[in-house]
Amino acid sequence: MNITRESTGELTAVVRIEIGPSDYSEAVDKQIADYKKKANIPGFRPGHVPTGLIKKMYGKAILAEEVNKLLSDGLMNYIKEEKLDILGNPIPNPEKNSSVDFEIQSVFDFYFDLGMTPEFKIPFDKDLEIENYSIIIDDEMVNKYIEDTRKRYGKPIEKVSPPSEIPVDDAASSENSETKTDPQVEPAEMTPEFFNLVYPGMNLQTEDEFREQVRKDAGGSFIVETDKLLFHTITETLINKTELSLPDDFLKRWLLENNEGKYTPEEIEKNYPSFVESMKWQLIENKLIKENNIQVTDENIRNYIRTVMLRQVNSEGMDPEMQKRYDSIIDTFMQNKEQVQRINDQLYNAKLMDLFKSNLTLNTKEVTFDEYAVIASSKNRPENGHEHEHEHEHDHQH
Repeated sequence: MNITRESTGELTAVVRIEIGPSDYSEAVDKQIADYKKKANIPGFRPGHVPTGLIKKMYGKAILAEEVNKLLSDGLMNYIKEEKLDILGNPIPNPEKNSSVDFEIQSVFDFYFDLGMTPEFKIPFDKDLEIENYSIIIDDEMVNKYIEDTRKRYGKPIEKVSPPSEIPVDDAASSENSETKTDPQVEPAEMTPEFFNLVYPGMNLQTEDEFREQVRKDAGGSFIVETDKLLFHTITETLINKTELSLPDDFLKRWLLENNEGKYTPEEIEKNYPSFVESMKWQLIENKLIKENNIQVTDENIRNYIRTVMLRQVNSEGMDPEMQKRYDSIIDTFMQNKEQVQRINDQLYNAKLMDLFKSNLTLNTKEVTFDEYAVIASSKNRPENGHEHEHEHEHDHQH
């Protein structure tokens, strides 16, 4: 097999693969021999069918199967051995490829177009300033949380409805009637016992200590929300600030062929800018992950399931049987590929966020919750990030 590559543009190339008899003859002969042993053809004993007849009946299909296998393996191995960083998948070159006739040809030439990943530099340092927001935790918010929590931990009060006037004739039957009650709740008192029901193990003694912990908790929950917007802002900024070219004509062809008639050329042209943005972010993300050696392991995923989803904070001192049950539940979770991939992506995003916060300048502005809601709505951020066709560097692998 002879494989050569020729550049056809700044970010495109064509690969020529030549396959001859020396590449496939041995495998084809072996297949024919196997067919001869197994063939059940009327008029011939098993294993005694003439080789010529087997070739006539099955030779073309066997040759086609072997050539296609050589072609697929050869192309993928060549890309791997040459360490070619390609976009999408190789696509057949319509101008150079000619029709194949396995009946008369012995040498086969195939041509594939490649789109190459561009070289680029990410402006990733403290000079890059990013807009960020911090939600103010005001007294009203703290008071509302405390009020709701006191009710949640409060004691129910039974309110007996006043008896209605009952006719003498119905007095006997009224003896068996049920007393109507309406639950009310008496809020829990602001005592150390209440504080430690809400925050076990923190040994909070005063109302001021409790209020401060409530304020911290509220702030922590809002960080999760503001970080979503921050992540979106950073991705958009990096996309806009990174000079990155793409082989547009190749990618449009690849999108058309990869979607197998799902979209028309006109639809691809219309939606191409959105695809480019997604592709650019994926390339930037992959480069950041690779250059900063960011990794998520199976054990990281198992720990996430254990501590976040199952709320198992500490396994020390746990009954062995209970630990075994937890491990069994986690094993079941790990069989769900979609669930594991979502966790995998969340953990990568969390590590990327740590990287962003350490390396970029965040200009943080304090806003009220209502002000933040308006800001977040105006950004109209997609909840699931950028949609794209390009392969993640961080797709989960077992």
